[in-house]
Formats: sequence, C-alpha cells, structure tokens
Amino acid sequence: MTKEKTLGHELVEAVKEALASKEQGKMVRPKVNVVMIRRKLGMTQSQFAKQYHIRLQTLRNWEQEKRFPDTTVLAYLICIAKRPKLISDMLNSGVK
Repeated sequence: MTKEKTLGHELVEAVKEALASKEQGKMVRPKVNVVMIRRKLGMTQSQFAKQYHIRLQTLRNWEQEKRFPDTTVLAYLICIAKRPKLISDMLNSGVK
C-alpha cells in the first residue's frame, strides 16, 4: 500500500529537484503557463480570476507577458494547476 503524495510533498520534491540541477545555487524561476492552466480548467479569464481571487487585469498582464508572477504567486499557480478543486474549495469555503 503506497501513501498518496500530498501537495506539500510534491512541492518539497520539486524544490529538491531544482536544487540538484546543474544551475545549483542560482535562483531559477519555474515556467508557468497561466493560459494553459486556465484553459485546462475550461475557464474564461473572468471566471479564473474570480474563482482564484486574482485581479482580472493582473491575470491578463500575465497571459500577455506584460508582467510576470513573483515566486510566491508562481507557487500558488502551481498549486492551482495540480489541485484546482482543493484550492478553490479552501479559498471559497464560507464565502458568499
């Protein structure tokens, strides 16, 4: 019987893998394609922004590559990509 990996375990493994890479010691931003994440979820920009509490203009700027998410937001977007329902449920529980 194997234990299911938690999101935390997946993120820790990703960090370990990044540190073990040939670029060790250098800050390397992961590439996150926000458009692909949103489209995979079948959402419009407006729906995605509202669902995940992101300003619509901010989302548009990321998608048009006018601006880029900082490292904290990159981690958040990776969480959305891996566990969209869990993140949505956590954000929107009790929100009317």
